[in-house]
Amino acid sequence: MRKPPAATPSVAEQKRIVSGFLARCIGYADDRLAEYRAGLDTAQGMEALAIQDKISHWSAYRAFTEYTIEELKTEELDDWFGARD
Repeated sequence: MRKPPAATPSVAEQKRIVSGFLARCIGYADDRLAEYRAGLDTAQGMEALAIQDKISHWSAYRAFTEYTIEELKTEELDDWFGARD
């Protein structure tokens, strides 16, 4: 017996799912930032510069991800989801 096709989630539900995933990404970034900041306390020279670079990259990633979550609260990205609502 053939199953009927699954209903496509609404745009609101899709945005909720993506936002939840991105929130977990922010948590992951926070963990990495804490790890690198802790390592910076004892690092010196080139190692310290490399860690600072990683902190900068993770900070930018976190800020971008947080900004995306805020955009998902608006209609800004609805066309990315097919805007079926």
